[in-house]
Amino acid sequence: MKIVFWGTSEFAARILSDLLAKSFEIVAVVTRLDMPQGRSLHLSPPPVKKFLIESGSKIPVHQPEKASTLEFSQILSSYNADLFLVVAYGEILRQNILDIPIKGCINIHTSLLPKYRGAAPIQRCLMDGSRESGITIIEMVRQMDAGDILAQSVVPIPENMNFGQLEEALLQECFTLVPKMIHDFDQYYKNKTSQDVNLVTFAAKILPVDMEINWNDSAQKNHDKIRALSPYPGAYCKVKIGDEFKRLKIKSSFVRLDLKGDPGSILSLNRELIIACSQGSLSLGDVQLEGKKMMTASDFLKGIHQKISFSLPDSSL
Repeated sequence: MKIVFWGTSEFAARILSDLLAKSFEIVAVVTRLDMPQGRSLHLSPPPVKKFLIESGSKIPVHQPEKASTLEFSQILSSYNADLFLVVAYGEILRQNILDIPIKGCINIHTSLLPKYRGAAPIQRCLMDGSRESGITIIEMVRQMDAGDILAQSVVPIPENMNFGQLEEALLQECFTLVPKMIHDFDQYYKNKTSQDVNLVTFAAKILPVDMEINWNDSAQKNHDKIRALSPYPGAYCKVKIGDEFKRLKIKSSFVRLDLKGDPGSILSLNRELIIACSQGSLSLGDVQLEGKKMMTASDFLKGIHQKISFSLPDSSL
């Protein structure tokens, strides 16, 4: 089966790597444009293209500014592909592109659709405290993440699993499910099922406002936010050290239901840094003060020689 692979992210790059290692026929790759990075604004290739360069691949790579133009559709048609496989590409494809492959255009989505359609399914799932996630392979249609389901696999979420760990678990599931689905595509396609529109939920893009810890929330809600944004981009809170406000990223935490206090108050400074929430409290694990390296909360406290307090979100920096 001839496949045109569409993808941009590191997640997509690893799926592409796995498919190539298993000798699937990838006739072309479509990824996004190189983007300026760092202070020098040097153009850097997206992870999918970077992987192909580093592996010495000779597969044609296309980076259209807009994928659904007539000119690019003609290029894609020339590959006479059976399947377009889309993984975190980053652009909505129009019908003229979806109609090109012989067997269809499919997408790998990191949630148990119809739950968590949208840009941030892994993070939103964790923020909600869900106990399971999964991989769904759908037939692509014009409406976002709304196509029929060809295959689905459930991945359990332990209590303290963070975004990076869940993403890796989902990736490992892809390594099994995606090749199996491609090998038996006709059978999976024959048995596809429509999504229940009554169960649809949406996973909006993570915005800066979503990243701030609010000590007026429960300890569990704050813990879920921290692990949903770890290891990146990172949840943060405002901390006052002496007379200066700074941001403190929190990469890990543990819920304490045995300690209570006014939201934002410090309940322990003896080896543990424990902050009261509206319900319960949080023991902070790894933290990073702006301008500093990541360290344990204990080491962070050792370096603080001024009065410290934690601010609620309405306090300005």
